[in-house]
Amino acid sequence: MTTSGLRLDRVDDRTDAVAAVVARSGGRVPFDALLDDLPRRLRTTRAPGRAVHEAFRYDVRDQVDLRWWPQGVTTNADAGTHHGRRLAMTTWYAKKLPHEEANQGSRLSVMDLDRGRYRHVLLVRPRDDGTVEPLHVHAGGLVWQGSRIHVAGTGRGLFTCLLDDLVRVPDRAAAHGYRYVLPVRWQYRAHADEGVEKFRFSFLSLDHAGRSGPSGPDLLAGEYTNDPARTRRLARLSLGEGAVDRADIEPFGSGPRRMQGVAAGRDHVYVTVSQGRFVRGSVFAGPAGDPSRLREHRHATPMGNEDVAYSSDEDLLYSVSEHPSVRWLFTMRRSWFD
Repeated sequence: MTTSGLRLDRVDDRTDAVAAVVARSGGRVPFDALLDDLPRRLRTTRAPGRAVHEAFRYDVRDQVDLRWWPQGVTTNADAGTHHGRRLAMTTWYAKKLPHEEANQGSRLSVMDLDRGRYRHVLLVRPRDDGTVEPLHVHAGGLVWQGSRIHVAGTGRGLFTCLLDDLVRVPDRAAAHGYRYVLPVRWQYRAHADEGVEKFRFSFLSLDHAGRSGPSGPDLLAGEYTNDPARTRRLARLSLGEGAVDRADIEPFGSGPRRMQGVAAGRDHVYVTVSQGRFVRGSVFAGPAGDPSRLREHRHATPMGNEDVAYSSDEDLLYSVSEHPSVRWLFTMRRSWFD
């Protein structure tokens, strides 16, 4: 039993199914090969928000798309790889359009900020016969930890992929037209002891201000709600290396309503809060480990701000906004909030 009564249990191991997908597709694709195959243009631009330092705009089709909505964000500073390059990833979830029977799941965007190029990769659940189906999660948070990609699945817990499992699909029609897919290896589901509300993984980041042991920094997670009666917990956990069977979830306080992301760096915590489609968002900042001392910085971000990640290499906070026509990947100087 954990101190908090909260934990993650590994409930699904799709390693054999991943191997079947790899065999059916003709082999794995090195991540560096994907970085050489980024067809879409990412443009630098300006974005509203008092704290915005840089802004990047997707191509026109992605900018106005009503199906796909950006959510999570991470950078290669989390991964500790590709030093000297500026790489970022974002997640998107699909809404079902009126003429569609089902939505297209969730996807990952891999971005080279120096070159201004990016590509979408469909996140999939592998089947034992080597075929795939879209991963249907909100994908509100994202962490690139070494070779692992952790995706927040709200009430369904966390999903973990390995970049080493990236494949190029022979039948793009079976993957909604995507050339590359990334299959999920493991699912971790939240569990709560009797009398404790199960933790909702609304967003996720790497803890650059907390504990760092043999398995690296902990993960930070939190719960979105606009309901004052529901929990708004911020928590730490560690998935170690590889496929652990369980992980304790240790809340360290509560945050504001409408939280969209949490990041930590330089002994401080930064929480993004959305004010909706028409009002610029807020960032709450304060000492790490004491959310009761968070101070709101209003109108700091564009409207519709989502997840946040800290790049220790650059001392920058990265975030993304979700609404059509006002979508940006943007950065903020962490020191702006001091």
